[in-house]
Amino acid sequence: MKKLILVILPLYGCAAYTQLSEHISEKVSLSVNTNIETYYIAEKLAVEHIGNYVFSNKTTQFTHQPLVCYAQKEFTKWTNSPIILRIADILRQLRDKYHDNAQTLEYLLYRNEFPDTGYRWPPPATLHVFDTKESKALTLELSDSLASFYRQANVGSFLKRNASYYKGALAEARKHINRRAIPYMEKWYGHQFAAYELYLMPGMPITPGKDNYRAFGPMLISPKGEVSAMVFSSSIELPLEKSLKDYQHFGFDNADVIRFLTVHEIGHSFVNPVMKPMTADIQHDTSLFSPALAKALAPSYIDGWENCIIEHLVRLGEIRIAVAMDDTTEASRLRKLHINEFKFALLPLLEKKIVEYENDRSKYPNFNSFLPEIFDMFHNLKPEDVDKAVARAH
Repeated sequence: MKKLILVILPLYGCAAYTQLSEHISEKVSLSVNTNIETYYIAEKLAVEHIGNYVFSNKTTQFTHQPLVCYAQKEFTKWTNSPIILRIADILRQLRDKYHDNAQTLEYLLYRNEFPDTGYRWPPPATLHVFDTKESKALTLELSDSLASFYRQANVGSFLKRNASYYKGALAEARKHINRRAIPYMEKWYGHQFAAYELYLMPGMPITPGKDNYRAFGPMLISPKGEVSAMVFSSSIELPLEKSLKDYQHFGFDNADVIRFLTVHEIGHSFVNPVMKPMTADIQHDTSLFSPALAKALAPSYIDGWENCIIEHLVRLGEIRIAVAMDDTTEASRLRKLHINEFKFALLPLLEKKIVEYENDRSKYPNFNSFLPEIFDMFHNLKPEDVDKAVARAH
C-alpha cells in the first residue's frame, strides 16, 4: 500500500478528527482512511477475545509494525470494555462466514470518515456483506460500534498526535506509485473509471516475515461512476523505537511492491468484472488446471482454474502496458518475475495472442471484446500443452 494535505477539524465530543489525503493527479488520490485505521485498532483488541482474524492473532508480537504496536499499547485498557466485547462478538460471526475482513473494509469506504455520520455514497445492495439480512445487520451494527469506539476511546486524538507518522508513510508510498501507468491502462483495456482511490493501511497487522504484506482492490460505486480502489498494508519490517515520533522510515518505502500493487491491483478492476459473464467458457477448460500447473502456482495461492486465468490476464496486462509505455526494462523484469519466479506459465502463449488485439483496436475496441479469442485459444489447448509450458517456465 502521499505534497500532503493535512486537515485537523474541530473537536467532536471527546475525539479529534484527522484527515490525511492528497491528489496525485486529477483522477488519482492517496489517503489514510480514518474508518479503516479505527477498524484495525478495534480488531486487534477484539482478537484478544476471539484468537485471530486474518493475519492478526493474540500470540504474535507486532513490534515490527510500529502503528500496530503503539496503538495496542495505547488502547489496551479498552480490551475488556463493553464496546470491544460487542465488536469481538460481531467480528467472530463475520469471520466464521467470510473468513476475511476485506468485505467489511469495502463497506467502511462508503461511510463518511469518523466522526462524521452517514454515507459519502450510498452503498449498493450488491455488497458482499449485504448478501443476507443477518450479515447486513451485523455489518451495520459493527460500523456504528466502531464509530462509538472512535468517540469513546478518543481515537481521533491518537491519529492527530501521530499525524507525522502517517504523513511519512504517505510520502514514502507516493514516491513509488506508477501514476503514469493509469492512462496507459485505460487505453490498453479500452475502459475508464471515474476515479482511482489508493488507501494506505499502516495499522493493519501483518505476520512477521520479509516482504509480507496484503493488498486488495474493491470496486466502489459513486454517483459519477465506478471507482477503482486499492488498499494496502506496510511491506517493510521496522525496528521498535521509543515512540512513533522517533521514526524516520514508515514501512512503505518499497519500490517493487508498491509499483507492482499500483498496476496489479488496479488491473484487477479492469479484468475481474469482464470475467463474470464468462463462466461457461471458464468451466469448459478446467482440465487445463493440471496437477503440474496447480503445484507451480500454489505458492501464489492459486487454487483453481478461474483464479488461474484471472491472475494470468492481470499479469499479462502489466507486461503489455509496460510495452505500451516503451519501458522495455520493466516489461523484461515483469516477464522474469511472473513467468520464471511466480510460474505463471501460460503468459508466453497469452502474450503472443494479445498482439492480435493490440494490432486491431478498430475490431477490438476493448479488452472485453477480445476475450472470446483468448478463450478460443484455451479451448484448443490440452493438459499436456500446459505441462510443457510449465516445464519451460522453470
